[in-house]
Amino acid sequence: ILSTHGLDIDDAVLDFVGVDREYEQALEPKDLDILNLSADTLFPKDMRDLSLVPILGIPSMYPGDPIHLIDDRPPSYLALLLRFITLSIKFSPITSTAWLALLSQKFRENTWFKWLSSCLAASGPAWIKWGQWAATREDMFPVTLCEQLQRLHNDAPAHSWKFTQKMLESSLGLPRGSILDVFESFDPSPVASGSIAQVHKAVLRGECRSDGVLVAVKVRHPRVAQLIDMDFRIMSGLASMAGMIPALSWLNIKESVDQFSHTMAAQAHLNVESHHLEVLNNNFRNWKQVKFPQPFYSSSSVIIETFERGTAVSRIIDTYDALAADISNEAGQVSVEEPDDNDERTLSEVQGRGYELIPIQLSKFIVTTGLSIYLKMLLTDNLMHADLHPGNIMLDILQSSPEKSLPSSGSNGQLSSSKALVPVGIDHKVTGSPSVCLVDAGMVAQLTNEESENFIGLLCSLGEGDGRFAAQCALRFSKDSTLTPEEQQAFSDDICLVFEERCQGYGTNVDVGNVLRGILGMIRKHRVRIDANYATLVVNALCIESLAGRVCPSYNVLDAAKPMLQSYRKIAYTKDGMPRKVSSKAVKRVMPIMNFKKARGDKAFFRKQYRIMKRNLLGKQ
Repeated sequence: ILSTHGLDIDDAVLDFVGVDREYEQALEPKDLDILNLSADTLFPKDMRDLSLVPILGIPSMYPGDPIHLIDDRPPSYLALLLRFITLSIKFSPITSTAWLALLSQKFRENTWFKWLSSCLAASGPAWIKWGQWAATREDMFPVTLCEQLQRLHNDAPAHSWKFTQKMLESSLGLPRGSILDVFESFDPSPVASGSIAQVHKAVLRGECRSDGVLVAVKVRHPRVAQLIDMDFRIMSGLASMAGMIPALSWLNIKESVDQFSHTMAAQAHLNVESHHLEVLNNNFRNWKQVKFPQPFYSSSSVIIETFERGTAVSRIIDTYDALAADISNEAGQVSVEEPDDNDERTLSEVQGRGYELIPIQLSKFIVTTGLSIYLKMLLTDNLMHADLHPGNIMLDILQSSPEKSLPSSGSNGQLSSSKALVPVGIDHKVTGSPSVCLVDAGMVAQLTNEESENFIGLLCSLGEGDGRFAAQCALRFSKDSTLTPEEQQAFSDDICLVFEERCQGYGTNVDVGNVLRGILGMIRKHRVRIDANYATLVVNALCIESLAGRVCPSYNVLDAAKPMLQSYRKIAYTKDGMPRKVSSKAVKRVMPIMNFKKARGDKAFFRKQYRIMKRNLLGKQ
């Protein structure tokens, strides 16, 4: 993909040929329309016509077949057979004790689920990713299994510098040993390594279009694409057999595996992630405080993109939590707001109270921006970043203090020279213009209008405390519902009971996560199918609420979203809860008004928080 950020057609073709003149070809995506984005708004037509056409007729200088194209070839039948045998051996502890797990709940929950998690972790990226995905599907799997699978992580051993060099030369069409003819500097040690690829820090040479730009170079691990391809072929076959079992047919496992395999296949081809970044950058082009890495070049195995400065929000929160614990331990106090010299709680009991030290301006920016990003993607873009946990949200903000330092890391884990983020006085001011950068866009959810309307309807039902309306929306979460009218009524009655216990509507401090988990529990109990995109929306909603809970517990995301959800409800639904046909243009026209109402509410809330905190601090003096 050849980025057109700030470039006209002549510049792109003549002056910015990948990263060097000795470059095989600059490719334009042929599938711009798959994300329902008008290609003309992102790429001029002349640029799109360059698709897969060598620029200036320059041949590849790399000797031999390109490595990344070899890695993308489909596996042989022999390779599939050997992989199946390997997986059979790795999963033998699970398959041989499945009968015992079926009979004994204690063995299943205390031992078998742990073994399953370990087997997935040892079986490669496809199985790890599937386990992480399954951990979010409380509508399909037991809660204890989901909790166990949440411990799976993406960390993977880094591959060698020699392989990185060969893959770059192959992808860029360079002669062997000529990497430093393209890059002014290149760190051979990766700053991060995941299950799909690893990331290096580099600087392009001055003769390139992007003079002196610090870039992140993501390089796919050896044989990852083939391994994922083989594993999902095997998964698909196993899912087909599972679908033949009557007791498991309602889970729709085959379709779920197919959906997930397409998503994972896209994640294994880095040019797809590059395309996602282009579209997301375009969608947020008018948001000065929100950005995504900007790709310069990509192939299926390499991305060269801007190296974004910032610190993961999860790391910032963890640092404040640790600092709060240190202060409480040193001062003999448990709470910054309500110190009690006689409080005998242990240090472990005061962990997680860093929100008491985070400056009001900082907590306001984090929670309001995170919620606004989620609502924009849902209400107007129909394109959702599939993993909005705090580790993928990078914060770039400057604060001055000589006392403490919090290292700042780039979007890919590399330390940068940002000033420290530290807790100081109530009147401490954040300097500069804060911004967030969302990374890891390999997985996105492309939503249909119907999917957006149904999920927004569910959120509206939470605000109104309307269990019946919530049940109606949840039953539309799958196009292939097999429930009878009696079963649908029983499901609706149980959802109403959940709402009576957990959700009374706006202004009652609704715990959104608790309500959504209750709904998922009823979905699993009544065997209601839901499509994969809805699971992504639920997970992201839980991530945003969890983020708010750790940064500012008194900030209720449902109440904060009230102006936007109520406005959307009036536009998109009738009084009796039936959806209207509303174009995205109609929603976009009223979006500025909805944003204004939300911003006004956020301002009033944090002004009140400021007064409370100041009163508490004055009371201690």
